[in-house]
Amino acid sequence: MADSDRAHALIWDTAAGAAAYRRRDMRLARQLIFPAVLDRLGSPPSSGAVAIDLGCGTGVLAAHIARARGWTVKALDISPHMLDVARTDNPHPGVDYILFGGRSLSEFEDDSIDAAVCCLVYCTDPDDHRLAALTAEIHRVLRPGGPYILADLNPDATGAQFSTLRYGEPGITYADGDSPAVVLRQLDGTDVTMACHFRSSATYASMLTAAGFPAPEVELPTAAMPPDAAESRVAPYMVLTTHAVPAAD
Repeated sequence: MADSDRAHALIWDTAAGAAAYRRRDMRLARQLIFPAVLDRLGSPPSSGAVAIDLGCGTGVLAAHIARARGWTVKALDISPHMLDVARTDNPHPGVDYILFGGRSLSEFEDDSIDAAVCCLVYCTDPDDHRLAALTAEIHRVLRPGGPYILADLNPDATGAQFSTLRYGEPGITYADGDSPAVVLRQLDGTDVTMACHFRSSATYASMLTAAGFPAPEVELPTAAMPPDAAESRVAPYMVLTTHAVPAAD
């Protein structure tokens, strides 16, 4: 991240970050992430089946999952400001918005959750140890066979200027531990810069397998747009899908 970007980048869990994220242009996320998540979640396996949405932010995806598929969703975030927006903008009788600490899922018993989703969260957290602990907790609470869908910014697309975002600067190669900014287009056409933290695709996979998950399937969705649009050629996001396995005796 350039010094000027670092000075002006908003932090996601602050009131200013929540206000900016509320006004983001979500066209690409709705077109590329949402269908992939719904496809991998499928329908609830039973009445009252529960999915958790980790880092639910403003609640757009959580409400969409409940509305489109009929899941009961426990939507968790570390930011009370994000949750205030979620409860105001995206209320749904099937969604329960919950404040949590970002590391432990102690409110859930082992093997008690049917599916888990985490969208655009790992890239916002600089703490590898906290993410490793959270990933292990997700595996603990999922029923064996329960899917875990992790969607995030594509680390192989840094510097590409997409219609609604740019992750990192053109011409710069990033490594684990670097902090490239993400520039998000807002609904009024202006841009806002948010703090992000780079991890390679291999690091994401290693974090999942270290927590007990099998190696994930990786999807890199592109958009059906004119060829001069970057998102028609390069995936802005990656969608990783894995599942919980029974604990070894």
